[in-house]
Amino acid sequence: MLKNIIRIKMKYDTPQRVFLVSMYYQFRCMSKVINAWNTKYKNSDPPSHSTIKNIVSNFEKTGSVAHVPPKWKMPSPKREAAKIELQKMVAEFPSLSIRKAASALSISPTLTYKIYTDDLHLSAYKFHLWHKLEDKDYEKRANFAKWFIKRPASVLDHMIFSDEAYFYLTLPVNKQNNRIWSQANPLIGVEQPLYDKKILVWCGISASRVFGPFYFSETVNQVNYLDMLKNFFWPKLLDTADYKKYYFQQDGARPHTAETVQTWLTSKFGQKFLDKESWPPRSPDLNPCDFFLWGHLKARAYNPLPKTLDDLKANIEREIKNIPKETLKSTFLNFKKRCEILLSAEGGHIELE
Repeated sequence: MLKNIIRIKMKYDTPQRVFLVSMYYQFRCMSKVINAWNTKYKNSDPPSHSTIKNIVSNFEKTGSVAHVPPKWKMPSPKREAAKIELQKMVAEFPSLSIRKAASALSISPTLTYKIYTDDLHLSAYKFHLWHKLEDKDYEKRANFAKWFIKRPASVLDHMIFSDEAYFYLTLPVNKQNNRIWSQANPLIGVEQPLYDKKILVWCGISASRVFGPFYFSETVNQVNYLDMLKNFFWPKLLDTADYKKYYFQQDGARPHTAETVQTWLTSKFGQKFLDKESWPPRSPDLNPCDFFLWGHLKARAYNPLPKTLDDLKANIEREIKNIPKETLKSTFLNFKKRCEILLSAEGGHIELE
């Protein structure tokens, strides 16, 4: 709390506060005050409406623009007792909801929330959904991490990871986060088609570029997958400098593990092809397509909202082109870090902040 008070105090110095108060009394209009700020302080973010109101309100109460920190209040005995009990409850039942904890102690959910956040400094975290690992997966994941870490540092610049993902025409609705603030229930819903149109997208990603997108017009099988590799991916790789230095990864989907596909990729990449025996199964946490690319694209490809699949494709292609080279480089440094953490986890699940 003290850090927040200091940050607020230091954000606007005395001349800036005087300027805000004088502009407020001159215009009596928040928008004009902010416009005046932008003219005078071009390189500084303008204060919010609430910040301006607080500065003016403090001036009217005290006759000064100096920041007045809130008075510290001694916690009530009831709050202190609830804090001790809640600390015990959270230690034993970390998934206990605020409402149930409040009910157990006969205090309000609001007070419970304040104790959680202000007194105990707790934050709410969601459960992660992970692929269930089989017993043999742990060793394969750890072995892959050991193999990669032993490679020269330059290998990070010459790895290509690949994957496919579905993109639906209708923007997915997150019922957990989407809310409408209203005095009464507006009973507003979002229509979603029972069978939404979708496209299956393939991409390869390296530390310097994205190969793709390629759109499959039908379900992927070994025939059309190999055709894509030969006629779409391989010509693009040949146009890449030092293409002979590149490693190629794919997961264990059936079209990928077909003998014809494995044989062709081995003929092109040799020992630099991470075949079905090399790449650990059930490991999307190691594939930059999964832990970065698909989420990045799906967060941006629906702005503007596509009306047709062609619109959606255009949005995807635009966003791939807009990925900064620095972001790709950072993503692959993240991959290296994941391999290091994977070793300490003995091949188990990993999760980075």
